[in-house]
Amino acid sequence: MKPNLFDYATSELSQDAFLCWLLKWGESSFHSVDEELNRIAIEFIDEIFSLHGYKRDDEIKQVRIIRQFKGLDVLAIIDEKYAILIEDKTFTSEHSGQLERYLEEVKTNISTRDLIPLPTYYKIIEQSNHQAIHKAGYQPFTRDRMIKILESHRRNLPMNTIIDDYLHHLKRLDDDINSYQTLPIAEWTAFSWQGFYRDLQKKLNGKWGYVSNPSGGFWGFWWKGNEQQYHYWQLEETVLRAKIEAKENPDVKAYRDMCMSTLMKDSSECDLKLKRPKRISTGKNMTIAYRENYLQLQENGLLDFEKTVFELERYGQYKQSVKSEDI
Repeated sequence: MKPNLFDYATSELSQDAFLCWLLKWGESSFHSVDEELNRIAIEFIDEIFSLHGYKRDDEIKQVRIIRQFKGLDVLAIIDEKYAILIEDKTFTSEHSGQLERYLEEVKTNISTRDLIPLPTYYKIIEQSNHQAIHKAGYQPFTRDRMIKILESHRRNLPMNTIIDDYLHHLKRLDDDINSYQTLPIAEWTAFSWQGFYRDLQKKLNGKWGYVSNPSGGFWGFWWKGNEQQYHYWQLEETVLRAKIEAKENPDVKAYRDMCMSTLMKDSSECDLKLKRPKRISTGKNMTIAYRENYLQLQENGLLDFEKTVFELERYGQYKQSVKSEDI
């Protein structure tokens, strides 16, 4: 396999540099230098415009790049009329109100306040949801969008190593994330779990993400069953857990034990295959039952996604023997 620049340029700063480089190629003066690369850059810029409901009418005469403007990863000024804000997230996500803060800086700074802002959240790996991003006024630009743009021009760019390397980098990420479909579960990586949870989220109304803890952390997925259920369900990769949140109850231990007893009775009656926890603890969030190996397999040992979804739906849909308000 030939060396790939992005095997070594792995930081978000390296990706920022690529995005700045690509945006700059959108200037009309570069059309005569490299027509196809200019077209790719323009298509990238037009996609950002489209995400915000704008359509570019004139050719792009100038792209002025500003890096780390008030902490923002990339700011591209298009013909002194539009401001493309790009916050680039790879393995991290938005936090601490940073997206709102960057947008406010652009809207109020004397050098940018008269420009039309196009806030963009550039994300090349999976994320559970984009609600906070939309709420902050940003539009997500995802890996599949960039792959589509670069792939459509690939045949015309046989010698452009940077574009070719970045496309291969994104497609390899895509393969890694979808690898849950082609690898035995014992060989799944963090990316495999992301892909599995991403597709599971389309079937179950849940959320997912990385949970850090002293024992090393895990990729988790959690969802609530029907409204009657007093507990919620959490996947800790290969283990399914039923968990409760401690209520404002003077005797948390008694509440936990009552929930556990009820669920174990339901498990026996509904064939949920749940077991009591090996170690019973008391805290804010408590495991009251668990099941190992909930993942359903095909004859070849690979995941049977549809059967696994069906199995998990049973847990969210079963009717418990005691109403939650009676616990």
